[in-house]
Amino acid sequence: MKRLLLLLGIVAAFVLAWQRLNEIPMAVVGQPSSSGVLQQQKEAPFFANLRNATGIALQVNYKPLEAVGFKDTYQLQMLKDGVFDLVSLRFLQNSEAEPALLGIDLPGLSPDYDTARKVSAAYAGTVDHYLQEKFKAKLLGIWTFGPQEIFCARPLQRLQDIRGRKVRVGSNSLAGFITELGGVPVAIPFDDTGNALALGLVDCAITSATSANSAGWVASAPYNFQLVVHFGLNGYAISLKKWNALSAQEQQRLSDAFEKYLADLWLFSQKLRDDAHLCNTGGTCLYGTAYKGFNTPPAAQDIGLLRAITQRKVLPIWGTKCDVAHSGCMHLWQEKLAAILEQR
Repeated sequence: MKRLLLLLGIVAAFVLAWQRLNEIPMAVVGQPSSSGVLQQQKEAPFFANLRNATGIALQVNYKPLEAVGFKDTYQLQMLKDGVFDLVSLRFLQNSEAEPALLGIDLPGLSPDYDTARKVSAAYAGTVDHYLQEKFKAKLLGIWTFGPQEIFCARPLQRLQDIRGRKVRVGSNSLAGFITELGGVPVAIPFDDTGNALALGLVDCAITSATSANSAGWVASAPYNFQLVVHFGLNGYAISLKKWNALSAQEQQRLSDAFEKYLADLWLFSQKLRDDAHLCNTGGTCLYGTAYKGFNTPPAAQDIGLLRAITQRKVLPIWGTKCDVAHSGCMHLWQEKLAAILEQR
């Protein structure tokens, strides 16, 4: 009997050791925790449950961005260098490294959720191709923080009121857009923007209603000019080395899990955006902090001016830059998105 128990113990230990040997480590960098509810209630739980959701023996080590010691502008290089296996990719912040990430979210390109989803679906394959080619990374899907709007310490009655104001921006394309309006673009990291607004170092800043609420910007910038400047698109990317180490069946399971998760994120983002607008104007809301802010809807002239500046200034500059990175980039962009742009 003792021998039988000993034998069973040895077998159990062997099985456990074999299971651990076959586990697949997955080092994941998420959004910063300062990004709020999306990171805390959706992204972190998704990765905590990814092993169960896929049935793959994943050993997931998930960390929010601020815990890894790298700037968010370095995410693609982290994948290429093998520092991490999968990242919650911040498109705007990594667009200097890969211009196509900006091409999917140029100022004025997507005025609403429906258009943003169509643009994402139409251009995702191109982004994936460029990421694989240049950074040895595969795009797993795209999601959004929601419409990126303008928050100011003083009211904007029209877009042209930006003239003379210092505006925090997160990309060169937005800097060019603000410059065309006569404003002064200021490049400040997201996490430092709240203090900059409070100290009067900047007059306005661009982000989603949800992020403005969760980061506390509305306390110093209560005037929300609701022109959708761009759409805050982000994605998930996995290193090709890690992807190719999975079997075809495991790749499909992982893709299916992300597809389901991302569909939920799009819906949740829209719900959060509506809720944040209530929060920011002192209404009853579920997820954020109530502020006594003010919303100003844009006029048709404001939307027209945004698109005109993008067409005249932002798009040609971006196209030239993307063509340098990828021959024929601008032509392919027009080919993929022309039909959608005509329907706006």
